[in-house]
Amino acid sequence: MPATTLYRTQGTPTGDGKKGTVSLWMKPTYMTYGSGTRGLFEIRDPGVSASFDLAIDNGKIWFGVFNGSSWIGSLIPNFEPHDWNAWMHIVCVYDSAQSTDNQRMIMYINGKDIRTDYGGYGTETYVAQDTVSTALAASSSYLQRWARYSDTSSYYFDGYLAQCIYVDGEAYQASTFGSTDATTGEWKPKSDGEIRSAVTFGDQGSLLPFSDGSNLGYDYQTSGRSTTNDFTVSGSGYKTSDNPSNNQPTLNRQVYKPSGPSYSYSQANQGLSFGGSDWASIPGTIGPGDSGKWYFEAKVASLTNYAQVGFMTAAFANYKGYEGYFGASAGNIPAYGYGQDGKIYYSTTSANGQNTSADWATFAGDDICMCALDLDNNFVYFGKNGTWGNSGDPTSGSTGTGGQAVDNPTGSLWLPAVAGYNVTWLVNFGNGYFDTTQVASPNSDDGGLGTFEYDVPAGYRTICTKNIKTYG
Repeated sequence: MPATTLYRTQGTPTGDGKKGTVSLWMKPTYMTYGSGTRGLFEIRDPGVSASFDLAIDNGKIWFGVFNGSSWIGSLIPNFEPHDWNAWMHIVCVYDSAQSTDNQRMIMYINGKDIRTDYGGYGTETYVAQDTVSTALAASSSYLQRWARYSDTSSYYFDGYLAQCIYVDGEAYQASTFGSTDATTGEWKPKSDGEIRSAVTFGDQGSLLPFSDGSNLGYDYQTSGRSTTNDFTVSGSGYKTSDNPSNNQPTLNRQVYKPSGPSYSYSQANQGLSFGGSDWASIPGTIGPGDSGKWYFEAKVASLTNYAQVGFMTAAFANYKGYEGYFGASAGNIPAYGYGQDGKIYYSTTSANGQNTSADWATFAGDDICMCALDLDNNFVYFGKNGTWGNSGDPTSGSTGTGGQAVDNPTGSLWLPAVAGYNVTWLVNFGNGYFDTTQVASPNSDDGGLGTFEYDVPAGYRTICTKNIKTYG
């Protein structure tokens, strides 16, 4: 999350400063192309005479070692990742005892060696053999911290982190921390238990699983619950159900960029403010195909003019939707939105319009909208603050009681979305928060996934990769 960091003062390391390993999973909110450095992990002398850093630098991953007055080692790949809506595994290995220079610093992304598998490095400076990293060897006063670089306020990481590991005094390959899924071919994390049994962490090493929401800085490198190496948390970060094994949507900051209206994102792309005097709509990053039943919530943080929330097909978004609204003329491509005026705005394969004949309640600031899409029976339902509009019953199946009929072409990809201008939306796709405020009465879907303010209708699912794989 923005302006959140975890830190502790380093004690006496096990290693001699010639070996160390960092492994983490990250999901940035946005790659800051051309706009500075965002820290992931560092060990730093408060006097800035030495540091050991992993960061995002102008849109690329950067691994650097600073001793005295210069960067003695620095790797910046040519590779520039583009799918920042997915989780990514990064491993950086420091092993200066190696006789071959390009083995003294190695960077892996999703299990692949950057130098051999991702086109190499634009910046490639290796340390001399047997170089001691002062930061790795320092025995007092140095800070270890996650999600921040330096002491500059703009250098916080903005996004999600998972399974953050630092190994003091040992060098491990990426395969120690992850493996390739035999069915999907995707790189996936190993369990905390697998890693604990395979890794010697050293006295200053750590494993942060973020499994305890009341103590995010808890170090779990051993099966016991010692607090010796715990980190202090500074900022408003919180535990989320979005993780490398089950990706959840965020609002799509990267692909959909309205050129006319003004807009700004917040809270790891779970918040979005539309300004100006023209419409814009922004979809989520992932969604189901043409089947299944799906649920999400969105809160109106502030509203001056217009607001809509609902589901649109990817084709609608790609055609015109991100510079328009639900129901706008978009080549007659399906989309369905609930407006602040109590109307349902729609586009089908044959028409565009508004449904004003039924009783959907109006909504305003601080209201929480509920959205339920039944793609098995092709109806969508909307409500607010725990009550379904138009006396709707999302569990009514083929009857579609109180629902809006949905045009669902075979092969469609459906995305949750918000729209409007002069409105601020806070979405909850299952993380259990509106901005930094946790939901008051947690509810999950039938499979126990997602955390929502209101009861998820029976049979409806949280939008996430696990559910989409099974039901969508």
